[in-house]
Amino acid sequence: MLNPFSPKTVGTVSITSAVTSARVALVPLGANQCRIKNLDATNIAYVVFGDSTVAATVPAGATPGSFPVGPNESIIVSISPVVTHAAAICSAGTPIVMFTSGNGE
Repeated sequence: MLNPFSPKTVGTVSITSAVTSARVALVPLGANQCRIKNLDATNIAYVVFGDSTVAATVPAGATPGSFPVGPNESIIVSISPVVTHAAAICSAGTPIVMFTSGNGE
């Protein structure tokens, strides 16, 4: 039986994304999933997970970049329980990207 995503209590943080990568510490630590919500109506946000030095990048042609989250899109991704931070960037605008830590299968 699958368990749906269960958000952690007080587990949402946000980044105001811009053309320069910004990062935020995830809380609480130890989650195996993260819900990502891009609140912007028109701009794509690119996100990545890692440690306190993680930086998101915008893909350019054959140069790979971070994971795209479309305008008004909300997705759940699996993450390693040792991940401590998320980063976001965009190529235009200033999307607000929300990260909610949680668990599920």
